Order: sequence, then structure tokens, then C-alpha cells
Amino acid sequence: MADETYAFRLTACRELMDSHPESLVLRQQVEALEEAMPDRPGIAVSFCRTLIETTCKTILIDRGQTPDDAWEAPKLISETTKFLHLGVHDNGHTDAKLKSGSEKLVRGVNSIIDGIVEIRNAHGTAAHGSDAYAPMLDARYAEILARATDAVVGLLFKSHLNSSRGKQLSRLRYSDYLDLNTWIDENLEAWVDIGRNTIAIIDTPVLLSKALFEQDPTGYQTAFNAFIEEQKILEAETADTETREADA
Repeated sequence: MADETYAFRLTACRELMDSHPESLVLRQQVEALEEAMPDRPGIAVSFCRTLIETTCKTILIDRGQTPDDAWEAPKLISETTKFLHLGVHDNGHTDAKLKSGSEKLVRGVNSIIDGIVEIRNAHGTAAHGSDAYAPMLDARYAEILARATDAVVGLLFKSHLNSSRGKQLSRLRYSDYLDLNTWIDENLEAWVDIGRNTIAIIDTPVLLSKALFEQDPTGYQTAFNAFIEEQKILEAETADTETREADA
């Protein structure tokens, strides 16, 4: 059993896990990798590539794509990065140097994956035909691979969230739309017949936006569409005001 005081944690993987709390598969992968360190490095290494592949498939499905089951990590990375708009600022402007640097990062990610796969095949618990008496992988290498995996997951997932702002994903997640949730809770008169943004059930406060998301996905989708339209109107009014003030 791993030393409980060691408490190995993958920060970016846990952010991904928290954004997909209903994904038991993702939770099992992250927790299994963390718990394997440092005493069971072969298990940890075996989960590194799996986590990267899971991250890519999650992003692709969020974007309405159907990843091929035969795609391995390099192909999944290639397909995923097509939707991340690396090097593009929030205003839509493409920064040539940022784009070039981001593409180099992606190439570096592929090199990291190559290293993960090579070591996994040679020393991972899932390696084929391993000698029962073969020496265990040094835990230091397993930690380097785990940290690299966490960095790859962070780059991909955070780029995914940043490039999806203001856009409707194929799979809605409550935590991805904080502005929308606040808008629903602050404009309840348009949605429900009470004047507060929470109700209490046995003294437990319940956010109505959360209840709407979980109980009526279609209603939440309707709110999403109305929110986007309102934001477009406000942006147009702001632009018009700025133009008139500049001409004055």
C-alpha cells in the first residue's frame, strides 16, 4: 500500500474529473494512477496513456465527434487539436507566434506520448509477455511520466474549455456555463413563479439552475439559447454606444 503521507495528486486530471463528476471511468483511472504511486509504478505507467486517450475522446465527443475505437493516442491527439484553435485569442485574432509555439507544444506532446507508450510496453503492468522476475520500473520514471501525462491533460482540456466559450457543446455540463447559471438564477421571474434564486428542501438550499439542468435538460437548453441571444443583443448595443461616443 502506498504511503498515505505521500498523497500523490494529478492536478489537471482532477480538474477534468471534477468537470465530469458523473464519469466513473475517468474517476477510476485518475484514482488508480494516484494510488499506485510510488509503490506500484507499473500500474501507474499503464494508466498514463489511457488517461490521455480518455481526455481526447471526451473532448471529441463534447464537440459532437465520434472517435474511432481503433485510433490510438497520436491519432486522437491529432484529431483533438483540430478543435482547440491553438494560438487564437478570445477576440478571434490569431497570434502567429503563439500559434507556432502551440504547434510545437503539440509536437512535444506527441513525443511525450511516444515515451509513455514505449515505457508502458516495456514496464507497465499491462505489458505483454513480461518476465515474472523482471526488475520493477524505478518509481522516479513513473512519476515523471505521470506528471507529463497530467501536463498533457491540462493543455488539452483547458484549451478545449477556452476555445468553447460562448459556444454550445454537443454535451452540456453544468459547471461549464457559470454565466448562464447565474443568469438563470438572477432572472427567475421569466422561468418560475417565485422570487428567489433558491428553494429550501428540508433546510437544504437548492440552486434552481442546477435543478433545471439535472431535471429538464431541454429546459436548460432553452435557457442556454435565450442567454446567448441576450448576450448578442447586449454586445451589439455596447458596440453601437461606443461607436456613437467615438463619433461625438
